Amino acid sequence: MPRSTLSTERLFGLLGQQLSESELRETLFRTKVEIESLKDGLVEVEVNADRLDLLDEGGLALELQGAMGKATGPVLRVDGEALPGVEARVNASVAPLRPELSMAVVEAPPGKALDEGLLEELVRYQELLHATLGRLRQAASIGLYPIEKLRPPFHYAMEPLGQVRFVPLGGTTEVSGEAFYPEHAMAREFGVLGRREDLALTLRDDARTVLSLPPVLNAAGAGEVRPGDRRVLIEATGTRAARTREMVGYMLLPFAARGWSVHPVPVHRPSGMSDGTEVVRPRKVQVQPTLISRLLGSRLSSGEVEDALQKSRLGVERVSGSLLALVPPWRADILAPVDLAEEVAIARGYGSFAPILPPAVTMGRRRPERRYESRLAEVLLGMGYQELHTPVLLSQSSVERVCAPGEALFLRNPISSELTHLRPVLRASLLDALGRNTGSGYPQKIFEIGPVIVRDPEGETGTRTETHLALADAGEGAGFALAAGVAERLFEVLGFNSPREPAEASGTVPGRVAKLRIAGERVALAGEVHPGVLADLHVPMPVSWVEVELTRLEQLRGVLPTPGA
Repeated sequence: MPRSTLSTERLFGLLGQQLSESELRETLFRTKVEIESLKDGLVEVEVNADRLDLLDEGGLALELQGAMGKATGPVLRVDGEALPGVEARVNASVAPLRPELSMAVVEAPPGKALDEGLLEELVRYQELLHATLGRLRQAASIGLYPIEKLRPPFHYAMEPLGQVRFVPLGGTTEVSGEAFYPEHAMAREFGVLGRREDLALTLRDDARTVLSLPPVLNAAGAGEVRPGDRRVLIEATGTRAARTREMVGYMLLPFAARGWSVHPVPVHRPSGMSDGTEVVRPRKVQVQPTLISRLLGSRLSSGEVEDALQKSRLGVERVSGSLLALVPPWRADILAPVDLAEEVAIARGYGSFAPILPPAVTMGRRRPERRYESRLAEVLLGMGYQELHTPVLLSQSSVERVCAPGEALFLRNPISSELTHLRPVLRASLLDALGRNTGSGYPQKIFEIGPVIVRDPEGETGTRTETHLALADAGEGAGFALAAGVAERLFEVLGFNSPREPAEASGTVPGRVAKLRIAGERVALAGEVHPGVLADLHVPMPVSWVEVELTRLEQLRGVLPTPGA
């Protein structure tokens, strides 16, 4: 899960009081925040992937204020009017590469301005958003600019490299676009995202000053916010409008938590103009107290629901006798009325709800297949294998190693570039584990019993979940012969007799894979991993594997025999 290291001085400054480690842990216990460490004025926190707002001092302070009853309700102050002349124009030339642009302006309260601490927080939070929601800038990236030193409107376009000259952020010498892209470290890392052949994305003001080359790097001066700035322009470019709006929304949080107000920025696109309010205004989600009461198992009045939502730092609006929750832009996790039930539960405290026993004669028991799997795991432990529990999500590289084209399902909106596919085979996760443990001694013997997701046109979602067993041996003696022997031993334990037949599988040595059938149905594969895959994982030893489709065995035999019986 996402992590961040925060300053306790800045956190407690926003909270208005110091907390001991035990007090901080106890207060955050019922939220979606877990403290990993607390020392030397720094606290490392880990949060659920849907609560990136809690990885910022401002966001965590708002959560603590509500949990401690120190403050309630919304903090975002939106000025419905754009600043005079402040708008952006998107040129049609950006469409093939990075078509979306979202903007907002934040303004400090009277007598306040950007300080060193807030600037440091902004830079850290910006990079955290790049790494998570922005998918390492591929999906979206953020830029901050000192708007009072610029001349709006702003222009987002694709330009010939020969027309681009600017001083890169952190530099002192003006460079051309032709020199910047091959020579600068940031351009070598992210340049492919903002350049196509001899054209590059640019963001300029109306004086033709380069503000940045999205998503690579800002310019010095025009693209550099400094302590003392009172108005800051926030922009995000990306491949999808929803993602750029989310990025700007999250970036509003550190400012809003300190009382800064927000102005929308109109954006003119080839398809039409938006007034920018959809980026900054709270979303309205209907509150259904009866639904919340039913889900939480406790009868709550509209007033009690409203109080709980206010503690969650949401606004509540009464319209024609009904309630609407006002959700700030940095709470992208709240999409529907059902999501508000969790906010109410957290705000009231899970301990405030009386436990309800299910209306059953017994308290329940483990399903037969779970007991079977547990016994099978004991058998494998006795054979010297170590059990793993790995995520069902895989990276693109993991899929390419062992899955056939189109076999693994791709997530449309992955939270990370390392978690983009649902695994269709369990051995992919075992190979990843071996790749992460090359510093350990050999042989390594690992196994897992867990879910995989396979395509099923007849399924409600076009998929179905199956349970597989997979094991892997990494060591000097690993190979097809070992895999075949282990498979035969496993099937003896399972109570089956299944001959081997030649087979093929992605990521394996040709001619060194076997399938095992029962009643004409393939129920297992065993084989040897291809040396090219091992080289990619930096695994220095040969690896053999076996994967058994436990769900299919159950379908074929009904109640399975007890392993070892």
